Amino acid sequence: MPAVCPLRELVLTVVVASGCSWLPPDAPPPRPLPPDPDASLFHDWTIAGHVLGARALISDLDSAAFHDRKVSITSAGYASPWSGNCTEARRDKQPRLLAEITAAHSLGAASDLGLSEPIAEYLLVCLAGRTPPLTIYVAGSRALTCWSGVCYRLAR
Repeated sequence: MPAVCPLRELVLTVVVASGCSWLPPDAPPPRPLPPDPDASLFHDWTIAGHVLGARALISDLDSAAFHDRKVSITSAGYASPWSGNCTEARRDKQPRLLAEITAAHSLGAASDLGLSEPIAEYLLVCLAGRTPPLTIYVAGSRALTCWSGVCYRLAR
């Protein structure tokens, strides 16, 4: 058996024992981004019902044909059966009272809308193309969007 150099053995022992302590410390993990304050808006909403306003341009039967269809909203854009698709949109948010919504859309009883306060109104405006804007009222897991005098109740 060949003779082992004691100095070589000592150096190997020190290197193995110290590991990689000679390397600089790892950077701390990046902090997670804060949640988007509009996260409750970003969903594939399902049309669960409708309420005809006094100025509705389509019939109750035609309005019902939209039930179970989707209104999809992401942080970047939106899509609906009425407006089409928009991949790049701006959004404005403001608080609304239920009475303001019923008055603005000439609706009868506010209880038919399925919303409770606080309500946030979002106006989504497409930045490219001719996609019409979309207004959606969000209250928890329920929402409402109105088109052609009909307000559609939305659920997640």
